Amino acid sequence: MRIWKRLAVLAGTATLATALAVPTASASEPPPTVPQVARLACQGTMANGVPKAACEWRVRGTGASAVELWRGTGENGELTRVKVFESSDLTVHRFVDETVVAGNRYGYVLVVLGPEGNSRGTSNVARVSFVAPRPIERLRLACRRTTATNVHCEWPLPSSPDAAKVTLYATVDRAARQALTTLEPAAAGGFDMAVPAGAKVLRFALVAFDSANEVTGRSPVLAILVARPRR
Repeated sequence: MRIWKRLAVLAGTATLATALAVPTASASEPPPTVPQVARLACQGTMANGVPKAACEWRVRGTGASAVELWRGTGENGELTRVKVFESSDLTVHRFVDETVVAGNRYGYVLVVLGPEGNSRGTSNVARVSFVAPRPIERLRLACRRTTATNVHCEWPLPSSPDAAKVTLYATVDRAARQALTTLEPAAAGGFDMAVPAGAKVLRFALVAFDSANEVTGRSPVLAILVARPRR
């Protein structure tokens, strides 16, 4: 089977499934839409220091004749990809991958094939990590109303040496979170926010990121009541 014609350069979760399922016509053409015809769940375990990834799947009625399970390294499986399992026995819906390596992150995708060996669709991307999560620093943040129409927030420098920048976020009532200010490189700082007209509750949080934009620290969410609820 022409495996590598189904692979493309991946930029994220959706493109991973697309690249594993269908040929890439050319670099100038957008990747075709691949239907999701299976549900995949994978879980990593460690037994006597040996990592394993157990995957289970369900395929919806598609006239399938075989399945292939592909694994890619990296958090979204966007790096080196290998086929770890294939079967034409559709009663089999579980596989344990014993070729994983501790310290890596993986993304798995099930490719469903038709009678002619063509792709009928894929599953979701199931992620498995054998990387110990990095401790998240608890950042300090203080916010208070200085006037009826102003809230002042301030914070010290994060202690984590990995912190490359800090961002102060705010939420007004039930609206989406918005970034108020970012300090890069990470530093102690302060910010004044004008209270929006009609606002009832303001919520603030400080988040620190490393150079790869991974979270290294966050503060508790601070809520400030700016309007008393009607009785």
